[in-house]
Amino acid sequence: MTKIKIFLGGFTNYTNAQNLNCRALSIYLDKSKFDIYTLELASGQLLSVKNDAEVNVFNCFKPARISVYLGFLWGIRHCDIAYLPKGELWRFNRFLLKILGKKSFSTIEGILDESNLDAAIEVLDNYENVIASKTFVTKTYAITHFLGQYNYEHHKIRVEPQALYLGCETGSFMNNTLKSGELKKVVYIGRLKKRKGIYDFLNIAQHFPELTFYIFGEGEEKTAVERYIAENKSDHIKLMGVVNHATLSTYLKETDLHILPSRSEGFPKVTLETAAAGVPSIVYDDYGAEEWITSGVNGWVVKTVDDIISIINDLKNNPQKLQAVSLEAIRLAESYDWKVRVKDWERVIEQLNNE
Repeated sequence: MTKIKIFLGGFTNYTNAQNLNCRALSIYLDKSKFDIYTLELASGQLLSVKNDAEVNVFNCFKPARISVYLGFLWGIRHCDIAYLPKGELWRFNRFLLKILGKKSFSTIEGILDESNLDAAIEVLDNYENVIASKTFVTKTYAITHFLGQYNYEHHKIRVEPQALYLGCETGSFMNNTLKSGELKKVVYIGRLKKRKGIYDFLNIAQHFPELTFYIFGEGEEKTAVERYIAENKSDHIKLMGVVNHATLSTYLKETDLHILPSRSEGFPKVTLETAAAGVPSIVYDDYGAEEWITSGVNGWVVKTVDDIISIINDLKNNPQKLQAVSLEAIRLAESYDWKVRVKDWERVIEQLNNE
C-alpha cells in the first residue's frame, strides 16, 4: 500500500496550541499508512519528535523569519496533503499549493468574537486577511460544531459538516485512584487575564474560605491577583505560578474540582486533562461546551457565577455526587485521548487524498 505523505504545518518542538496539535498528530498518526513531514524551530523548548516517532523534520534555522519559508516550501513540495493550521504565512502557502497542485485542509480552533478578532487583525493587518487565512485551503474544519456555526453566522466562514475534534494526551494526567468525593481543593489553570475569568474565580473563592483554591498560571493580572489575596487576607487562595505537566499532575491527584471561568474558548483541552485525573470541570455555556460535557454527569455547564456557587454548596453536602461525576470525567477523558481521536483525522486525510 502506498503511504499518504502528510505535511503538518506546525513547529512541533515549540509550545503553542496549534504546534502541540501537530506534535500529537506526528506521534499518533498510523505510520503504516502515512509518511509524516513537519517543522521544528532552533529555539524550541521540547524534544524533537524524531525521538518519539518516525517523522521527517525540517529544522528551521536562525533567523527563523527566513528559514520558515524554506520549511513550508519543503513540506508542501514533499506532501500529498498539507495540514496548515497556522495563518501567518497564508499568502505564501496559498501560492505554493496552487503552483504545486497540492490538496490541503485546516482547522478553525476559536470563536472570532470581538476580542479574538482584534488580536487576529493585529497579526494579519485587516479583517479580509483574517478570513482569507482561514479559507484558502481545500477544506476547512471547525474543531466543534458550535465554532463552525458561530463563525459562519458572524463571518460567513464555511466549514465541512463534520467537526474535527482535537485529542488530548491524557496519559500523563490519568488517575485511576477513586477519589473520596469530599470537596476540599479547587483549581484554576490558565492565563491570569480578565477575559479568562480570573476575577470570577477569586469571587467564588471568597464564598468558601474553608476550601483551598489553587491558581496555576501567569499573566498580565498576576500583580493584581497577588494584591487581591493580600488585601482580603485570603490565605486559602494559593498562587502557584507555571508548573510542568508532571508537577501539575501530582497536584491534580489531590484536587477535587476544576473551574474554567472563561467566556470565550474553542475547545479547552484543560477540561480533558483535569478530567483524566478525575477532576471534573465547571465551565460557562458561551462556547458550546455541551458538545463534550454532559452537565451533572461528567462536569457542569452553567450560565453565571451564582450557578457555580450553588453547585459547590451542593457538592460540599453530597460527596457521593462529586465522586460519581469524577468517575464519569475519567471516561470522558478516555474518549478524547489522541489514540482514539486520531482515527477521525486519518479518515479526513484519506478521504481528501482520494477525491
